[in-house]
Amino acid sequence: MVPDRPSSDAATPGRIGRIVVRGEFGPLLSAALPQCEVAIVSGETHLTAHVRDEAELFGVVERLRDLGAAFVSISIDP
Repeated sequence: MVPDRPSSDAATPGRIGRIVVRGEFGPLLSAALPQCEVAIVSGETHLTAHVRDEAELFGVVERLRDLGAAFVSISIDP
């Protein structure tokens, strides 16, 4: 018997996207991306977002790019 896979819907996104950008964006970024958790670490801004898939993560990346962010890393947990 194969166990049921958990469903992925808007209330319970299935993956965690992590983005690190250079500089300290702080309140500006929190206002622009309210769905993200934002932390400042050693002069970099670390964002964590619950996303359904890579497309949704890249939507966040696009908004950051529009704000002039310089990316250090982008990843998505399985």
